[in-house]
Amino acid sequence: MVKMISYLLLILIVFPYSGCAQKEDIDKNLPELIANTHLYFSETPIIKEDIHSFSISKKGQIINQYYYSGFTQDSLNNVKSITKSIVGLLIGIAIDQQLIKDIHQPVIDYFDDCDDHSGFAEKNEISIEHLLMMQSGIQWNNRARIKDQWWFHETPNCFFLNYFPMDTSTSAGVKFSYNSAAAHLLSGIISRVSGMSTKQFADKYLFQPLGIKDYFWEQDRAGEYRGNSELYLLPKDMLKIGHLLLNNGIYQGKSIVSDSWIKSTLEKAYDATPLMNYGYLWMTSKDKSPFFFFAGGSGGQHIFIIPDYHIVIVTTGHWNNARSTREIMTACVERIIKRLEH
Repeated sequence: MVKMISYLLLILIVFPYSGCAQKEDIDKNLPELIANTHLYFSETPIIKEDIHSFSISKKGQIINQYYYSGFTQDSLNNVKSITKSIVGLLIGIAIDQQLIKDIHQPVIDYFDDCDDHSGFAEKNEISIEHLLMMQSGIQWNNRARIKDQWWFHETPNCFFLNYFPMDTSTSAGVKFSYNSAAAHLLSGIISRVSGMSTKQFADKYLFQPLGIKDYFWEQDRAGEYRGNSELYLLPKDMLKIGHLLLNNGIYQGKSIVSDSWIKSTLEKAYDATPLMNYGYLWMTSKDKSPFFFFAGGSGGQHIFIIPDYHIVIVTTGHWNNARSTREIMTACVERIIKRLEH
């Protein structure tokens, strides 16, 4: 063991720049990795019927774009739960602007327009940070009937706060539990603190600065823009969002969201599932070779960010069919991201 450590130290001393040379080699190999991944997407039965697009950019420049199943560069894609990640950025912008004092403020402070039901008071310990971390402690089951009652209620946020019970086995801030209704509350907070709709806030402070003009965002029955899903974007604009994070909140020389928020988003990520760490509605890889972080949505929607190589990868897919979500993600990770280190 001592000899092995000595040998490794010798390699580092004699070849201190070997890592840089490796990254230069990647620039030569990247086109082949991309072409092979595109071929895999277009020929694999479980994927080819579901994938809509595959795009990759490096240092802010698009280097490849592929479209499938009749989709084109002008086709809007439902990014599903990537919506949550974008709302996470909007919360950061609202904090930067001091519209929100801090992420530890109780959530129910922003919903005094909801009925004072007994279930509402039970949630007084839930903070904004708990929503960002999927640690609200509120029971959630995607197959439960109350979930449908929530979404079709005339005021979904109030219905969720009033009638969804707390998980008796835990409390706020303790356990990861993926909860779409909890994420939707964040849209309600943004609209209440800003005096404008979440869409208007996003357009003014995020989308317009990024040059994102063509998009669609669904509302709930109360007119609130969905904080959990149903935002439609172009792949080229998803790449812009990826590069915003890659550049620590700066786009074309202008700060859009503070670097401290981006840093917190990554540093707060904790061991949530066997596959990922979770923080502020963005996910990070467990494997650090190379480190990457991402936003993901059902049906194959992804924004992968690989900082060491200045690369952003975007995929979109058939949002009503989640069967290929894992296959598309695995293909990107195994066929491109992992091979950047070899």
